[in-house]
Amino acid sequence: MERDVANETGFRALAAWQKAQNFAAQTVILVRDIPGDRASETMGLQLLRASASVSANIAEGFGRFSAGAYRNHLSIARGSPFEAESWIDLLHKTGYVDIDKAATLINECHEIGKLLTSMMRSLPAGNAIREEGPEYAF
Repeated sequence: MERDVANETGFRALAAWQKAQNFAAQTVILVRDIPGDRASETMGLQLLRASASVSANIAEGFGRFSAGAYRNHLSIARGSPFEAESWIDLLHKTGYVDIDKAATLINECHEIGKLLTSMMRSLPAGNAIREEGPEYAF
């Protein structure tokens, strides 16, 4: 049974996370369907790592307690669609992915990058982004 992510809370409610998670799912399907040889498997694995790390870093950053740490994870997440775009381009140039599929996925990379940039700019400088942090005894 598929869950309705739009009704979730926390990082799952973020449009950037939802879009990044969908992008990762699309790349899983793409890589699964390309012919298997050493070159395509290597490029495909790199593409999967880059695409999956976008939503993972958004989620991890969301779990941090400072805007700086969150911004850092969003910055890391923002770099991954650019890496994914490079792998998609190479898969296309070597004949594993057709131009239409490559263009669609590259457009997704750009949209995710824009969302992450907007999120990073909206964060307060150096302030805590949540108050419900755990209490630690020293």
